[in-house]
Amino acid sequence: MQSIVLRVAALAWAGLSLLLVVLWFVELGMVGFPDGHVSPFARTTGPLLHVLASACLIQGLYFLCRGLFGKGFGLLGLGLQILMAAMLTVAPTLIVRNCPHSQACSSAYEALTNTMMDDGIGG
Repeated sequence: MQSIVLRVAALAWAGLSLLLVVLWFVELGMVGFPDGHVSPFARTTGPLLHVLASACLIQGLYFLCRGLFGKGFGLLGLGLQILMAAMLTVAPTLIVRNCPHSQACSSAYEALTNTMMDDGIGG
């Protein structure tokens, strides 16, 4: 019974990861729409977000294969794998995407790039 629950957990994480990948790649594809203007923030963070979305795709496919074909599931092992995958792909992507709305993140961005935060929103 525990094996079935762990397989479902692996498949659920795979489904969530692949759904996030689709949403992120659609969002990245829409940068500059409709007028073609790409903000300096989007230009700076675009390559990083592509790498993180690609890494999320790879880990989503890994968990899909693990859930469908894996043997010898352990609760601790699977839990740690999902936690590490979330910390290495999902969390950084959410931090970068929400950076313009955070004062601390905006200050760090401005200090690292020596430019003002310009995410294209404003007047």
